[in-house]
Amino acid sequence: MSPSPRKSRAALTAPHPAALAAATAVVVLGGCASEAVEKPRGPQFPAPELQPFVPVIDELIAGMPEPDEKANRELDEYKEIALGITAADARLKARAERALLEHPFAWCALEPALAHEDVGVRRRAAWLAGQSGQSELQLPLLHRLKYEKDAEAVVWVADALQRLGNDTGAQWLDAAMTSEATANVAGQRAIAICQQRGIELDDNPTYDQLRGAMQAITKTWRQTGVGAAPDFEAPAGPQLDARIARRLATTQFTQLRPIDDARYVLTRAGKVGLPLLARALTASEHYLRTTALQILAELGTCANEVGPDVMKLLGDPFTAPLAVRTLGEIGEIAAIPHLRPMLDAIDSESRSEAAKALGLLGDEPSRKALQARLDDPNETLDVRVSAAFGLLCLGEHAQAEAFLSEREQKGDYHAPMLRRLREGLARRQH
Repeated sequence: MSPSPRKSRAALTAPHPAALAAATAVVVLGGCASEAVEKPRGPQFPAPELQPFVPVIDELIAGMPEPDEKANRELDEYKEIALGITAADARLKARAERALLEHPFAWCALEPALAHEDVGVRRRAAWLAGQSGQSELQLPLLHRLKYEKDAEAVVWVADALQRLGNDTGAQWLDAAMTSEATANVAGQRAIAICQQRGIELDDNPTYDQLRGAMQAITKTWRQTGVGAAPDFEAPAGPQLDARIARRLATTQFTQLRPIDDARYVLTRAGKVGLPLLARALTASEHYLRTTALQILAELGTCANEVGPDVMKLLGDPFTAPLAVRTLGEIGEIAAIPHLRPMLDAIDSESRSEAAKALGLLGDEPSRKALQARLDDPNETLDVRVSAAFGLLCLGEHAQAEAFLSEREQKGDYHAPMLRRLREGLARRQH
């Protein structure tokens, strides 16, 4: 037992409803003004080559490996004892646990148990998932992270995630150490993680030291999208593809919760979803291209490798503005020469997204053009706000700071977007 830490405080033709909603959200977040009927000046990009992607998704889902009848009977027997649903002595419980963890279809028993009505079973299922080595369980664990209400169960879900190669859980362990109810168990897990990874700690580490270690792990995870736990195998193969495809498939319907669930899971999955998301960028279904771009933008720099695929959508009239935003968020420096002329585009949405992206990409030569957009009293408020953000990305800028502060004080601009821009600036400073 580790020492306890001491305290120190498709529709293939007509636009899909979900796609229209997503496109509307992009416009709202950028502001209200847009002259979409006019053609932009600047470079003209070739139309991307698109093809139906729903059949690909359906094929991937159909390829999901499933246990046969014999395997299901074995799993039912093992899980009842291993999860503590059926009482058994210690020896029998250890055998059942070992048999379950060694079973190739262990995930089939553990995944539904993560949502069991008994909190003890949920905690146990999360712990066993982490011990299983079946890294495909990352996705159902991420889904559970969204809905789990029991604070201690959250700790075990977070710990299981990092064991399977997903360091999203580090920030949850960090937060759990600020609560008296979970500080000890979260601190114990943090100590174990540091020991596994060779992170040096004091003999009696404080919560502050452990939280700092979890924050450092979180920062690296956001940058790389690859877990740092030793001796884990990155998920791959038909099971992973099927799980990601299932998430993408939900976006063809109008129910908002499954769509939100898909985005929640895939934006926290790191690099494992990139291959399929890159393929979705070529989908003729609007909503799939839009969803893939939104997820990639939220993933940030760890999705940089798909930059060339995103750039192809600069010639797509439906998703081009979102592609511009995504290029900035993922840090695709090669896009800069294509984005600079967009500051002179006729439609304000292109000018606005280009201003933010060029700032995120640290394009110092664009400073003068961004300044001109901020200074122009005839420019739309969308573009001026974006120009102020772009300038602040390049460094301290009193005028840009004052302009954003004025918007916040007057309440004359979309508050959620202002918060998002502030959060983006704060991340750059750290």
